[in-house]
Amino acid sequence: MIVDAHVHIGNSFWGEFSPEFLLKIIGDNTGICSNLAGIDSYTGKDEYQANMEMLEASRKYRQIKPLFVCQAERSQDTNILRHFLREYSDFLGLKFHPEFTKLPANSDKYDKYLEAAREFNKPCLYHSGHIKSKYSSPLLIYEKAKQFPDVPVILGHLSTGPEESHQAAIDIMLESIEKETATIYADVSWVDIDDIILLIESLKNTAKGDYTHRIMWASDAPVGDFNQKKEIYDKNLNLFKVKITEHFNDEKLLNNLLCNNARRLFKF
Repeated sequence: MIVDAHVHIGNSFWGEFSPEFLLKIIGDNTGICSNLAGIDSYTGKDEYQANMEMLEASRKYRQIKPLFVCQAERSQDTNILRHFLREYSDFLGLKFHPEFTKLPANSDKYDKYLEAAREFNKPCLYHSGHIKSKYSSPLLIYEKAKQFPDVPVILGHLSTGPEESHQAAIDIMLESIEKETATIYADVSWVDIDDIILLIESLKNTAKGDYTHRIMWASDAPVGDFNQKKEIYDKNLNLFKVKITEHFNDEKLLNNLLCNNARRLFKF
C-alpha cells in the first residue's frame, strides 16, 4: 500500500475535482483527503455541506480517507465538528488552510477546533506557506501548536517557497522535537527532492534520535497542473522512490515514508 497524505476533491477556485477524477490520478493508492469546497468561501458550502459531501465520497470509495475541513474564519461554533467526530469514525483528522481563508494560523479562533482535536485524538493538517507568510508561515503554525503540545500538527508541504523556507521549517521541527514544545509532522508535497533528503537527514539525526516517523509522502493532487496527469504523478512518485533508495538504501525507511507513518498517525 502507498498512502498519499495530502489530496483533495471538490469544486473550488483550484478546479472541479470529482472523487473519480482523483482516483484516476492516484490509481490504487490511498489518499488522505479534504474537500476544497469547504475551504473556498465562494462555493457557498458550509462546514456541514462540505464535510457531508466528503463523507459520502469516502464511503463510496474506501481508498479515500476523509479529513474534516474546518471553517474557523467564519465561526467558532464547533458543534458541527463534534457531531461529525462523534457520529462518523471515518474522519481521520482536521484540515485548516490559513493562507486561503486569510486567518493567521496563530489566531485564537482555531482554539476550539484544536480543543476538539485533542478531545477526539485527531491530528490536524495545515497548509503551511512561505516562512514569511502572514497567514500560514510555519512559525505561526508552530506558535499555535505549542499551545496544544499533545495535538499532532502537520506542516502540509513542509512550507511552500524556496530552500530557505524549507530549512526554516526543518529548524522548527527540530526545535519542537529537541525541546518537546509541540508534536510537529510534515508532508512533502511540493518539496524538491533535495530538500526532502535534507529533511529526512535532519530528522534521522536529532538530539533525541531518529524522528523520521514524522515525515509523510504526499502530492497535493489534483491541485497543480502536474498533479492532474496520472503519468506525471506516477513519474514524481517513482522519482521519490529512486532518490530515497539511492541516498539511504533503507527499504524500511522508504516504506515508512510511503505508507506506515501516515497509517500510524491517522490510525487506519
